[in-house]
Amino acid sequence: MKTLRLFLCITVLSMVFGVTSTFASREHPGIYINNDKLDIYANVSSLGTTLVPMRPIFEKYGMSIEWDNVTKAVTATKEGTVIKLTHNSHDGVINGEKVALTQVPTLEPSNNIFYVNLRFVSEALGAAVQWNKTNDDASIYISFPE
Repeated sequence: MKTLRLFLCITVLSMVFGVTSTFASREHPGIYINNDKLDIYANVSSLGTTLVPMRPIFEKYGMSIEWDNVTKAVTATKEGTVIKLTHNSHDGVINGEKVALTQVPTLEPSNNIFYVNLRFVSEALGAAVQWNKTNDDASIYISFPE
């Protein structure tokens, strides 16, 4: 009985203190696009998804951005590719087709930054994404038109 109480106490404490934020306690990963380090603040969520601020990543990919403050949704467009992501929605949209997201995009109220899934955005644009567990870095390879 004592062991069960101890187990329950540890479980509850870890739930209360260990998962209080959207982001895990890991260091912030480095993001590399075609071997160039991107000066961007990235986080790894408790689900293991790398989240980045939407504006710098979409701009790096040369996309135009429209933010709808009423619906808390971003629409990013480039050469016929349209990506739409909405705060706290598991539904992303690529070229009008609904796609299930493993991690919801999140608008952080403290800094008003909209975080999106780096892999989802990159792969939607045809990029290859690799995760380096040793360094906690994401490497993305994409060809940009000259």
